[in-house]
Amino acid sequence: MKTVLWISRHAMTETQLRDLARVLGDTVQVLPYTQTVKQADVLRPLIEQADAIAAVLPVELLAELVTLADERPVLQSVAGRRFTGRTLHLADGQTEPEIAFEHLYWQQIVKLELQTRRL
Repeated sequence: MKTVLWISRHAMTETQLRDLARVLGDTVQVLPYTQTVKQADVLRPLIEQADAIAAVLPVELLAELVTLADERPVLQSVAGRRFTGRTLHLADGQTEPEIAFEHLYWQQIVKLELQTRRL
């Protein structure tokens, strides 16, 4: 069994979980972290408990996470958009087509270097 640290405000879907087991070649135990992440370093104790990390984070935090993960794989779920055929009625009176996001596949972040400058 593989333990996967899941960093997201949302629960992992059954489709994501099944596909993650396929990718890792083993059954998966999810260790959820649902709080807002402001610095990746707060995740260090959880990272040490995990065999892999799956995250929904801004690119700046993903760059930190890849470094903290050491040899553990850092994964992202890639989703596709599908129109449901329904219409959403927004609070301002406008309408828009409803879109469902569906898991397509997992990708591993192999290398991520980021240098920014505040303007």
